[in-house]
Amino acid sequence: MELGQLDEARSELDTLRELEGDSAFVLNKLGIIAVRSGELEQGKEYFERALAVDEGYVQAYNNLGNICREIGDLDQAVEYYQLALKYDGEYATAHHNLGVVYKQKGDIHKSVEHLKQASRLQRVMARRELAESPLGKGKSIPWLLIAIAVVLLLLYRART
Repeated sequence: MELGQLDEARSELDTLRELEGDSAFVLNKLGIIAVRSGELEQGKEYFERALAVDEGYVQAYNNLGNICREIGDLDQAVEYYQLALKYDGEYATAHHNLGVVYKQKGDIHKSVEHLKQASRLQRVMARRELAESPLGKGKSIPWLLIAIAVVLLLLYRART
């Protein structure tokens, strides 16, 4: 999907559906493909079906909000983004999208509030991901020590 190969992605998702049945994840991804293909109504149906499978699937609420924003129904977009935040108050994407919609609506105070919250949550997530990575867990220290030892050895040999 990220490479723009929507037909291939759709085929893979259909295969996954045959094997595992409907899941909110698969239905949401099919909705994204439909929207990217210009089929907003079909995308909306997939997102709604994803929510029928998992009422708290925040990505589907967010995607429904995106469709509403795209067609100019800003009030409905706000409702969908707020539903996403009802289920996950730390969903940075919904905060960001709310900030964008509030800016479009002219409510700069709420816009800034949500954009700042999105930025804060994204920084927290980035720090968490770094802490869980090999660099953050100190696993790179032995390699750093080896690199320093090699450099010192090369410097020593160059002097002799």
